[in-house]
Amino acid sequence: MMKKVVRDFECAMCGRCCASQDLVGLTAYELYRLADHAGMEPAAFFDKYCVLAATSLDPARHLYIKTSNGACPFLKDNKCGVYEARPYACKAYPMRAYWSLAGDAKAFVRAKYPVQVEACSLFKLDDGYVLLGDYELLAKQAIAHWVDDAYFSMAGDRADLSIPYRVADHYIHDEVVKGIAKRYVVDPEHPPSDHDAELVYAQISLMLQAAIWNATSAFVPIEKQAVHEDERIGKYLLLTADADSVKALRMLVESGRLDLARTLAIASRSREGSYAIAATHCSSSDHVAIGFLFEADRGTLEELTDKGKNRLYVFFRAEGVDDEKLAGFPLNIKI
Repeated sequence: MMKKVVRDFECAMCGRCCASQDLVGLTAYELYRLADHAGMEPAAFFDKYCVLAATSLDPARHLYIKTSNGACPFLKDNKCGVYEARPYACKAYPMRAYWSLAGDAKAFVRAKYPVQVEACSLFKLDDGYVLLGDYELLAKQAIAHWVDDAYFSMAGDRADLSIPYRVADHYIHDEVVKGIAKRYVVDPEHPPSDHDAELVYAQISLMLQAAIWNATSAFVPIEKQAVHEDERIGKYLLLTADADSVKALRMLVESGRLDLARTLAIASRSREGSYAIAATHCSSSDHVAIGFLFEADRGTLEELTDKGKNRLYVFFRAEGVDDEKLAGFPLNIKI
């Protein structure tokens, strides 16, 4: 027998889920939308309604709407007072992924919010029904969450919420990134290709870092790589990029004004032994940052860094040019 598919969940509008929350999940992108809807400045909205906190469901620090006695501050007469601008988590309920069995969704709600069991229309569905969520909505939610997750891990206590808002607004409208997010939300616990999601996360981190430095950012597109050796520095990684990118990189390196740098090395679960390395270098005086992202296998990185004891030297050359002066710098990575 075919399972019944439920594409449009019909909310009973009982308001209980809005009145039985410790905190309401939010992102900086959604905060700006809510503040605009409420006719408030984002900073004032945050001070009045929000908190940065870690929870049992998410040990990382994230943004939430504060509740009063379990009720969302925007719940009025059991109805949402900011319905058109309500958070993605509220729009997506009861979906936390693109698809799930009604029985699994019930188990989650029953364990976390038992007060909803009586009235929620979710519990009128057979356990075997397949619930399908809104692809676009869940993809936007994933991207906004990725941006906040990366930002709050980097920003420390001096958070400027305009930064994750601007970066999320950029990537939510990026069709390539949105396509990767859609593949991810099919099953966030076991995504079909978490490798692509990791690369997007690294790219987001680079853009966030440039924004934290108040710099305009550009990415160097890596076309290929090879291991070379120099008698002064030993073995190094030679990356090939387009001529314009290499020219811009060389100008910044030779200017001596690249005074800020950050490197991320992310182990790739989908390709065991492969690493995604993301780095950005910035001139604080010119307010310009150049970032690049490439992959390398663990064996190559161990060889080039003496198993992590030394820095990784990376140099660039223009595609099709063999005798041009190289531009590059050392990276500090952990293997």
